[in-house]
Amino acid sequence: MTACRSTRATVKYLGLTEAVALCARHDIPAIGLWRDRVAEAGLAEAAAAVRAAGLRVSSLCRGGFFTVADPDRRRAALGDNLAALEEAAELGTGTLVLVCGGLPPCSGISAWPGA
Repeated sequence: MTACRSTRATVKYLGLTEAVALCARHDIPAIGLWRDRVAEAGLAEAAAAVRAAGLRVSSLCRGGFFTVADPDRRRAALGDNLAALEEAAELGTGTLVLVCGGLPPCSGISAWPGA
């Protein structure tokens, strides 16, 4: 069943270790993790739990929010994205899911004609 994976959002009421155990129990070889749950468990602990169960991390969700207009908030978002890249590397995944953000109001561009 190598094409199958689970995401933490699918079983969002389980803790990270319970979600990992569920995947292992049902021969699901990969799990997509969310940063908030990784942070709750601890990055090193989350990586160890996944490896101990014989799973791989298929993706880490989420980074992004690059389009913040405020310079301080934009710098904070960039810093958070650098941290997300480091977390993804520690977890052994090459996939970081991004929610890039909408157009900032100061762009003068409307995503909806007439808006």
